[in-house]
Amino acid sequence: MVAILIIHHDTAVRLAARRALEPAGFSVSEAADVEEAMPALLELVVADLAGTSEAGIRRRHAAARVLAIGEYGVAIPFTASQLLAAVRRRLAQPR
Repeated sequence: MVAILIIHHDTAVRLAARRALEPAGFSVSEAADVEEAMPALLELVVADLAGTSEAGIRRRHAAARVLAIGEYGVAIPFTASQLLAAVRRRLAQPR
């Protein structure tokens, strides 16, 4: 199962992402910021880089790919299909 971490300050955005990704078979965890995020073996971190630095994510989750909200066709508000498509595109790319 692919493990994904959602980092966003807005609980509603994290919940919407969880609801979009879990039914598709992804294991989803969430955090309000990178400091709250628990170190884990992750394939992907989906984050709003306006509130979280990519460098901070890389320090805690060096092996994970990063999908910044605003990239790959994902902007807030997003639909479940937009998020799923972006996640699949990013996972298909090299780390």
